[in-house]
Amino acid sequence: MSLIIYPYIEESGPENMASDFYLFQQTIQSDPIFRHYGWHQSEVTFGYGQKWTWVSEQEVIKSRKITRRPTGGGIVSHGKDWTYMFILPQGHNSFSIPALDLYETIHSSIGEVLLNLGHETSLKPCPQTGEKKAGIPGNCFLEPVGRDLMSKSGNKKLAGAAMKRTKKGILVQGTIDLSGFLNLDLNQFGTSFINKMEDLVCEDVKETDWPDSFTTGRSPYVEQFSSISWREKRKYP
Repeated sequence: MSLIIYPYIEESGPENMASDFYLFQQTIQSDPIFRHYGWHQSEVTFGYGQKWTWVSEQEVIKSRKITRRPTGGGIVSHGKDWTYMFILPQGHNSFSIPALDLYETIHSSIGEVLLNLGHETSLKPCPQTGEKKAGIPGNCFLEPVGRDLMSKSGNKKLAGAAMKRTKKGILVQGTIDLSGFLNLDLNQFGTSFINKMEDLVCEDVKETDWPDSFTTGRSPYVEQFSSISWREKRKYP
């Protein structure tokens, strides 16, 4: 088995979400999958569980394209971030990692890579016993939750992720806010982060091209994530 790495591409919000979900739905093997991707322009995604009536009133989405993700979490701005997707198939040993432990491990790994590149960070503590736990964050980077990656002082959120767990596996969609880093070598960061993910799943990297069936296969998902019915009511077109 290997950690499958797909090539970097820049696309629209619906296309990016469709690519992630297509790969997740096609997970019939036991190889974990990782990809890093970009955005044609500044866009916004929001979580599967958020109410459109609330999201539609938020200032951050004004005059910007917006897409509902297949994973949870809150509103996230894209275009000046480092976005990635990670799939742990049901047939792989890493599927048994508890969700909070997986979340913490991913963000700890990002923090270690950033530290090696000269940037100190911290993890947001989880609520103590008896403390009120927040529900779905409204704006992801303004409402950090336990085990998010924060600045050294703990005042600014740097990285977050959202997950979806089904019988097929675990889908992780994550983002790193690049605005707080000056002169960060993104190529070195990406390589080192993937090395950390290799260690997490205990597999060697295998870079692969997109399959010939990719464009045709993901087409229904592009239609889904582009549709008003999905964005507003989580219904398939």
